[in-house]
Amino acid sequence: MDAEPGLCWRCRHCQVVDTARSRFYLCRRSFTDPRFRKYPVLPVWACPGYEPGDPVMTSPRADTP
Repeated sequence: MDAEPGLCWRCRHCQVVDTARSRFYLCRRSFTDPRFRKYPVLPVWACPGYEPGDPVMTSPRADTP
């Protein structure tokens, strides 16, 4: 079972990365602002960078075992 992501699940800066075994919540704000962790500790209940919106979903590559 996945960890509860908190605010990340409804943040437009979140990118949900699914692999064959896990799900990760990548903060795309981390690319331009060092205050944000690339993969924040979940759950995130307060975040100065939170902006409501749908996260970007990515799937595992088809050629990955």
